[in-house]
Amino acid sequence: MRNVRTLAVVLSAAAALAACDAPTRSARTEQPAEATAGRLDPMFARAASEFTVPVELLKAVAFTETGWQFARGEHSDLEGMPAAYGIFALRGERLERGAQLAGVTLEAAQTDVESSIRAGAALLRAEGEALRVAGSDLGAWAPAVASFSGISNNEAQAEYVHSGVFRALREGVTDVPHATLAARPGVRAALAPPIGGPRLTTEYGPAIWSASPNYTAGRSYSLALVVIHTCAGNYSGCWSWLTNPSSGVSAHYVVGQTDIGGGVTEVRQLVDEDNTAWHVGKYWQGYPTNPRSVGIEHGGFSYGSNGYGPWPAVQYNTSVKLTCDVVKSRGIIRDRDHIIGHYQPDPVNRAHDPGQGFPWADYMSKINTCVSGSTGGTAIVVDSHAGTSGTTARFSASSNWISSAGTAGYYGSGYYYASTAAISDAANFEFYLPAAATKAVSAWWTSGTNRSASAPFIMYNASGTEVGRRSANQQAGGGAWQSLGSYSFSAGWNRVSLSRWTTEGYVVIADAVKVE
Repeated sequence: MRNVRTLAVVLSAAAALAACDAPTRSARTEQPAEATAGRLDPMFARAASEFTVPVELLKAVAFTETGWQFARGEHSDLEGMPAAYGIFALRGERLERGAQLAGVTLEAAQTDVESSIRAGAALLRAEGEALRVAGSDLGAWAPAVASFSGISNNEAQAEYVHSGVFRALREGVTDVPHATLAARPGVRAALAPPIGGPRLTTEYGPAIWSASPNYTAGRSYSLALVVIHTCAGNYSGCWSWLTNPSSGVSAHYVVGQTDIGGGVTEVRQLVDEDNTAWHVGKYWQGYPTNPRSVGIEHGGFSYGSNGYGPWPAVQYNTSVKLTCDVVKSRGIIRDRDHIIGHYQPDPVNRAHDPGQGFPWADYMSKINTCVSGSTGGTAIVVDSHAGTSGTTARFSASSNWISSAGTAGYYGSGYYYASTAAISDAANFEFYLPAAATKAVSAWWTSGTNRSASAPFIMYNASGTEVGRRSANQQAGGGAWQSLGSYSFSAGWNRVSLSRWTTEGYVVIADAVKVE
């Protein structure tokens, strides 16, 4: 079992309040009264009075949905789910119904702060009426709150009510620029809590396991990437949707936003890291992203950009720890070609995922500090038959080199060979390093009496400068890694070239090179 912990929930979003900082759970304190009003307080009060719902409940639901910021209706990161709008992050049919019940236009519910609050209040009252819930008993409203959430998964719905809305009610929220919610420690939800204790995962400490059926067993490429996402919605609704068989989407992990105590927030694992989650439908650097990546979603909205505030510190720090854990255990290179945001493979549809203000330099620095020591990668194997290019390894050779699997003992699914001759026509094994390092180089070939006894391997750094060479006897030692020595390489794409320019009358074998 790997180390680290996790846990929990919160939210952020933005809009008319774009100039305001996002509230954080750490800002929550018990307040004696709502004496200090925020900008939204009068709007909440008017909507509560108009639609006869408790104003405290209205605030708590809105805080759980968006952290009292204004969802701007950007593309939802949850494939198949409509975009969220307003202080209550209403979507699709629920947005249309709320607007209709409030007597405002759909456009107003999408763009105007007070109209969006009225739409949310009207929808909450309608849910209460359907369940015959009314009055000032906050706990009695719990079933209506569950229905209001639009979450179909019972466990996620219960979590939304107990860990989201009613926790906000019990602890209170102080976010003066937006609103203030006085603490009501004794309030309890009249709804069954989640059944049973959490089942923890074995891959990331006490992350809670909530299996998603939306994945492909195994991987068709080596795991080499981590993709950072933001849900554009609340945590419970996010992992609920990603585990819904009809959604057709998933991720390996979802990180919550609320400090549930001790500076930790909840993390759910939905898909085993050895399997392919369905979280990016685009290619990255010429190859499909999903089979090569671990996807990490985050409850809430875009990070610190486009009107949204930064993520709560507890969520950001937990994300760093989780990514660090994945990088360390999977030997993923720690650079921005391998730890990426969803916007990189899909800049058109996911431009704000995880947010144009996401602090990548700080995030990478913290991951490097967390990993500490090594360059973050395990051995890089450049296999001549694994493809011509990749994110860490690529191979190239002219058409004079012939593909074969005619001699046993080759690496992977075959090898290339070419006759020795006094010409410049090398086969090139390239590998990517995020930072300069001294690396041990070895090569794999098939052996035979027609092989060169002086096959020239030449090492180059990323600038194309030769850093060493070694002649290998390929008549022996086939079917195993053979050391070519250690060399100092630079950051970027370095190269090991197998030349044909040696004693004529033989062949040289270009099979695989390993750097570690």
